[in-house]
Amino acid sequence: MAAIAVKIIFPNSKLIDSTEAIEFRQGVVVKNSAPVLTPELPWEGVLTYIYGSVIKKSLYRMWYQANGIYVAYARSRDGVNWEKPLLSRFKIDQPRVGATMTLAGGGGSLCANAKSSARLRSNVVFDLHMPSVLHDRDDLERPYKLFGYSDNGYCAAFSKDGIHFTPAAGNPVIPLLSFSAPSGRKTWFSDVAPVFRDTRAGKYVSHVKTYEVDGAGRVRRCVGYAESADFTRWSAPVTIWVPGGDEDRLARGKGFNWADFYGLCGFNYGDGYLGMLWLFYIDFEIERGTHEGQIEIFLASSPDGKSWTRFSDTPLIPLSLAGWDRGMLTTANLPLFDKDKIRLYYGGANMSHGAGESGNPYDEKVHRFNIGLATLRKDGFVYAWSPKGRLRTKAMESNKGLVRVNADCTRGRLLVGVNHDGRRSESFEMTGADDLDRRFRTPKRGKIVLDVTIENAELYSLEVT
Repeated sequence: MAAIAVKIIFPNSKLIDSTEAIEFRQGVVVKNSAPVLTPELPWEGVLTYIYGSVIKKSLYRMWYQANGIYVAYARSRDGVNWEKPLLSRFKIDQPRVGATMTLAGGGGSLCANAKSSARLRSNVVFDLHMPSVLHDRDDLERPYKLFGYSDNGYCAAFSKDGIHFTPAAGNPVIPLLSFSAPSGRKTWFSDVAPVFRDTRAGKYVSHVKTYEVDGAGRVRRCVGYAESADFTRWSAPVTIWVPGGDEDRLARGKGFNWADFYGLCGFNYGDGYLGMLWLFYIDFEIERGTHEGQIEIFLASSPDGKSWTRFSDTPLIPLSLAGWDRGMLTTANLPLFDKDKIRLYYGGANMSHGAGESGNPYDEKVHRFNIGLATLRKDGFVYAWSPKGRLRTKAMESNKGLVRVNADCTRGRLLVGVNHDGRRSESFEMTGADDLDRRFRTPKRGKIVLDVTIENAELYSLEVT
């Protein structure tokens, strides 16, 4: 029987017994300078954005949003250079997907508008808005599961190959959610709802956008929660996270007036949860439309999947000061964990949220929503740092006597002490090096406790086998 590895990653680990003078810091994201996917096909318009998913099998596979409503498909050998295979026949005739808000007396803000109709080969595989695609390897008949927004509410679809999807018989699996403004002049609709499979709880979770009215009478976008055991029968969404003064403070610091939670892409990480929070800095509400502002990505953390906090006031993926991703950012529903790095596929726009509204149409020569790639080192969302501090683990089972360390000690050192039967048996040192997988061996077997001294070094993870 293979030995089971026990791994500690930050910030949520039940295997940390105590810390002394340890600070948990957010990892540094590195952006590719250019987009990896751009709009170029007739049905994409100016919008190719990663409301969507990236999964790695034999190839990297991407399901992205084209022109506001189509679920389009791309594939890649390296995750950087993407091909859009024209696999399906599709009528390029813009269906009505539903408004993000409507005005009393009619009218609203649609996701996109059609210009023409044609039948041609395309890479469009479905027609939902803001899709999430999951791959369930235990389901041999319908391993690919799709969830997204339509004019009737949230719908599910299933596929054996990730290309030919069949809608769920009970659609919509969550009925359309609407929220009336206090004035009665506008009705807002819930649309963003990223989905992940909570492997710890054994269920599917969607962070459905909900709305709450604040003390100033403003309708605020919030993070909601719905769950399902089978992807078709979902609980009624409930609000679990409401933006407040701390978010408004960040918005004012950037020259805006308040901030909403545009979306949250949560996922299992260590003994807790992390999430990519889309924070919407709002300038003003458009009289006959939505809101004007910008969107930036922050890291969020939760011990239980329902009680969330922002990890830092510093964005995880920041807007660029100039260039193709200076206006709005969104992310794939899940990070992609490669062997030596974490890939974060994100959508970047060079325009603000108000573009495309009545009186402010897209400038098709200038406006673009592209898809980019940012990376973190392995286990790199959060690391432990100290000028000189200590971290002590709880007892962990060691069957092979192997201790693996992911740390950057180029400006300092790490000292790992192994305690067995309540006594220090040996110590290992890492100095002046940056290593994703530094290995130490100890003859001790059974329950061991690690005492880690950090001196001006970055510790990303510990693993015992």
